[in-house]
Amino acid sequence: MLSLKPLLPPLVVLLLVSVATLRRAEGAEVPLKSEALGRLGCGLGKICLLVLPLEWLMHLVLHGEPQAVSGKAWWLAAMTQTCQLFLLITGVADVVAGLAGLKGRRVQEMHHAPGRAGGFADLWRRLMPGLVSGGGAAVQCVPVLVLVAGTAALWHGTITGASVWFVLHYLLLMLEGSRRRPLLSPLPPPLRVIGVLLILTVSNVLLFSAGLQEALHEWRLMFTDSRPTVYSLLLDKRITSSWLQSVLALAILTCVALPRLGWLLGLPLLTWRVIGILLLPVSLLMAVRESIRIPAPVRAAAQWPVSWFWGEGSSRVHLGYDGWLFPRHELDRRTLRRKDAGLAGSITSLAAELKARGIPLMLVAVPAKLAMHPDQMLRAEYPAAVQPPGFREVLDSLTRAGVDVMDLAPALWGRLVKAPSHYAADSHWTFETMKEAAGLVARRIREKHPALHMEETPLINATILERSTPGDLAVQLLPFGAEKMFGLEHAQLVSIRGLEPDKGSPVLLAGGGLLRVFEDASASFGLNDGVDQHAGFPTQLAALLGRPLDVRTDLEPASITQAAAGKKLVVLVVGADQL
Repeated sequence: MLSLKPLLPPLVVLLLVSVATLRRAEGAEVPLKSEALGRLGCGLGKICLLVLPLEWLMHLVLHGEPQAVSGKAWWLAAMTQTCQLFLLITGVADVVAGLAGLKGRRVQEMHHAPGRAGGFADLWRRLMPGLVSGGGAAVQCVPVLVLVAGTAALWHGTITGASVWFVLHYLLLMLEGSRRRPLLSPLPPPLRVIGVLLILTVSNVLLFSAGLQEALHEWRLMFTDSRPTVYSLLLDKRITSSWLQSVLALAILTCVALPRLGWLLGLPLLTWRVIGILLLPVSLLMAVRESIRIPAPVRAAAQWPVSWFWGEGSSRVHLGYDGWLFPRHELDRRTLRRKDAGLAGSITSLAAELKARGIPLMLVAVPAKLAMHPDQMLRAEYPAAVQPPGFREVLDSLTRAGVDVMDLAPALWGRLVKAPSHYAADSHWTFETMKEAAGLVARRIREKHPALHMEETPLINATILERSTPGDLAVQLLPFGAEKMFGLEHAQLVSIRGLEPDKGSPVLLAGGGLLRVFEDASASFGLNDGVDQHAGFPTQLAALLGRPLDVRTDLEPASITQAAAGKKLVVLVVGADQL
């Protein structure tokens, strides 16, 4: 679900190392084309079907909000990092060996089932035998440690964390060398294999930590029981989706249970060669399934089985229960560290400028779809809307700055017993929810600014509009044939003409997509014919106030400050997640 970009640095390094350590098998027969294609397909399958999807799990954990990352998440990240390293190193080696085979060159095996090693020296010899010089001394495996640590530093970790990992495993190698037998040698072979993998997995926390102190904190979470929060439960739900867990389970089986690939492909039975060849188009298709440069039918063909069989979305759309779709950024806002500062600071500055000019500022905070329907993401009982971390503190700071803050979440939460607040396959609130919100804002304006309400009803023309659409989220997920999987969303709009925006109005209304939906012809539930529908929030609020409004569909502080000249009230309609 991520692009190949995070994998490019380690891929380049491993590709160069694999080519440099390529050794021709002297006196061996020329490999069959089917065998070479099968090895190439298996290598690409490891990279595109296992490593790449697991990169999304690593992204979620490593960028997680501190209060959202649990010990369970760190365990999964450590297991994922271990599998990714094995699969990426062996996958690149298989690709190189497969390409060499297509040229008629049979090469020496470049890996020997490292997941079955009973000791650390044996592990590194099996992982990259081409880097291990002659002799049985454990110190001969140091080049492999350097490669793994350097790859991890380029990938998820830092030089500090990778250096500590290198020192730790160097000491383990020296300990095995001094004993002249595997570290866990008193144990039976199966238990030695399990012990080596467990120690490796726990130590691999260092490969994605900033340093030893951070790793110690993550180890503490892994081995202690902490009280979960709604944010940690949401993140755990994201990283334990059926898709990611299926991929992780298959990755573990591939690392531990899969016999040597060269032996499998060399069997007279053609099954493994056929599987490898079939993996070629599947791997390439999955690698580019979210690229906008790929034709829509191809992207839909790649996404369809992932959504149909595993209930998985994409990097932009999350697929919840009962066909409910959520924008990924709403989940990110509650589970990942924030990348931007939000709008609270600029709104505070805007309020100070307007206050100096005697213009009051009203902020309408509209809850996100996930805030209102968290049960379609994570089954539980919710007493209130699930707002982002620190949301209440932000509202309090804006109130202290003199902003008239209106949080719509409590009122809209109470009407969920009647109807949903948002469409299942669209990111916007329903027409009925929008009208309810307009009524709440109009009532607040009449209470605090009665002079801005006109008692006389203006001459208007109302028209009923029937609209159907697959939903913007459904189209993002499946650009071709979305209505076949998710159906159509239906809305009955009331278009009101006679209250078109007026720059001379004493009320300035500013906002983004919340103002455009049902209003703009190019937004959701529009005909995309260039003719505005006049059924959105600006029109509904204008009808309730009995006067046209000056409307701006952007939140740039400079433009709002300029447009506010001569106004008696500025109303900002902002998504709660943006604050």
